[in-house]
Amino acid sequence: MKSKILVFICCVSFFSKNVKSQVISVEGVHHADTVQYAAPFALSFWFVNIGNISLFDTSIIAKIAISPVNGNPTNWQILSFTQSIPQGIFAPGDSIFMLNTPLQGGPSLYQQSGDNIVVIWPSLVTPFLPDTSITTVLVLPNPASIQERITKKELLRTIDVLGRETKGKKNEPLFYIYNDGTVEKRITIE
Repeated sequence: MKSKILVFICCVSFFSKNVKSQVISVEGVHHADTVQYAAPFALSFWFVNIGNISLFDTSIIAKIAISPVNGNPTNWQILSFTQSIPQGIFAPGDSIFMLNTPLQGGPSLYQQSGDNIVVIWPSLVTPFLPDTSITTVLVLPNPASIQERITKKELLRTIDVLGRETKGKKNEPLFYIYNDGTVEKRITIE
């Protein structure tokens, strides 16, 4: 008798988890198509109860992962965030808007340059079931730093308006030619 009760409890537990996993759908996912490496970006979507039973709880948890297209799910960094359910009832046909904005203090997810996938699912289930959203995002590489070569410019020669080299005269326009290609026009007035 005890074994029959144990089997019944296991079946009920398994069935209730499967029912819950089939009632929540991820819809209306919105995020940037292209983002800069390590830059946080906003992500919004809807959880919709598409099943025929109500979910009674005070909140629902969204799980999000960003991974290279061929990334191994066991290595995903998963972000979880919670949204309250109004009146604690998530009835069939109800929807809850979910917004993750790392710029407002939410964490950023690990990203690699190139094509990545954004995977979103309710906490009740594991990814890759019908209630999981998978969208793509292109992550641009980190911009290369530009290093300026700063050298002290040296005067090559001084010429007058006719192109003759001169030591410098007062009250006459002179052109000072430097090794970096710059030319300065000066008049020293006395």
